[in-house]
Amino acid sequence: MINKTSEQLRTLMRLSAFCYFDRIRALLCVWGLLLMAVSAHAETKIHALTKVIEGHSTGGVTVDALGNIYVADSGEIVWKITPEGKRDVFASGLYGASGNAVDHEGNLLQSNFYGDSITKIDRKGQAQPFASSGLSGPVGIAINKQTGDVFVANCRGNSIAKIAKDGTVSLFAKSDLFNCPNGIAFDQEGNLYVVNYRDNKMLKVDSQGAVALFTTISAKGLGHLCFNQKDRFYVTASQSHEIYEVMLDGTVRRILGNGERGIVDGADTKARLSFPNGIVRHPWAQRLYINEFVNETPSSLPRRAIVREIIFGTDQP
Repeated sequence: MINKTSEQLRTLMRLSAFCYFDRIRALLCVWGLLLMAVSAHAETKIHALTKVIEGHSTGGVTVDALGNIYVADSGEIVWKITPEGKRDVFASGLYGASGNAVDHEGNLLQSNFYGDSITKIDRKGQAQPFASSGLSGPVGIAINKQTGDVFVANCRGNSIAKIAKDGTVSLFAKSDLFNCPNGIAFDQEGNLYVVNYRDNKMLKVDSQGAVALFTTISAKGLGHLCFNQKDRFYVTASQSHEIYEVMLDGTVRRILGNGERGIVDGADTKARLSFPNGIVRHPWAQRLYINEFVNETPSSLPRRAIVREIIFGTDQP
């Protein structure tokens, strides 16, 4: 009787253990499926916002508080594009329209790479000179929100210029680490960051103008960058055909592209990019805007450009 009872107890224990672990396996399976669903939902995707724009190249991209996008063509024109993709000429008569930024009054500050100058364009598209001396191949523009001072990356001059509200230009930083400084942006603490077009370096510039290496990003040259107002930058790797995320601790993660040139919409490494240059984050939505040079080489003719929209998954801040 005792042996029979013991055997029954052992059988019951085995059945209980089987059922317990079977439930664990089932829960793990369900959890795995949920993670897969969340991961798929959180993919970063890219799609065309405009059609291919014939006869134009790529300069800077910025956005105003209403979500309108301003795209320079590296020539004479800046377009104003609505979030829905409607494109109109906003300003013309520029000379190498490159990097740009919108100030707190809604004016567009537009660099003229070949003209060594900055043009101020009001919300109605009326342009006037802002700075016309002390610049050498100006590209990226960043505005200090606390002071209103404007900082400009001088590609040819391998330096950063500071422009006061009255348009007075002074040298802010110069370093052997600069190699055609192109994109420029502030973080939330007021620290200045710059990326080089002719190499893969991202640099940090302190309030006194001292320059230090911050991180290395891609295999080749970089375009522009933007900050998400919280904890990370987004950087175009122009010569590598990719988009990168850079955290404030210097951690780098590729979020779009795989190094192969092309214009292919889609998610993550399935997407293909072609010489992405300008980049900006929407002021309140989970998306970025970039412009790309469609041709197979940076100098091939006729020139062709496109503006595309990057939409984040739910895991992005």
